Amino acid sequence: MKYTHKVGTAAGTFPPFLVGRKEVILTSVTMMSISPGDLLVLRLDVGWKKPTHGDAGEIELKIRKDSPDGPVIYRILETCVEKAYTMEKVTDIGNVPVQHYYLTVCSADSRAVITGPYSLQGSVFPKNE
Repeated sequence: MKYTHKVGTAAGTFPPFLVGRKEVILTSVTMMSISPGDLLVLRLDVGWKKPTHGDAGEIELKIRKDSPDGPVIYRILETCVEKAYTMEKVTDIGNVPVQHYYLTVCSADSRAVITGPYSLQGSVFPKNE
């Protein structure tokens, strides 16, 4: 591994907040020391629950590349009955020395409350590893 960097917030360090239709950035990570062809591994973690006003929770998580409104390289729609912890790994291939990724969240019917923890971790692996 050439490089790893993780950015996020622990549970209990912020007031839980309701997620609505508008996509918001939870966190972002900048990956460096990238050579063309390197394997980039992103890991997202999000703790969340359903709001009190619904039977079930629903959340959409996205990883965007380059900018907060850049291309979506990963999208997942999750549901829960009470509370959930979503953890996913995503890969990309490096082509520039420094790359930015953004973890965003939304819920079409405001059926998700972010409780934490949440984070986005990026690791760079050499092309031949």
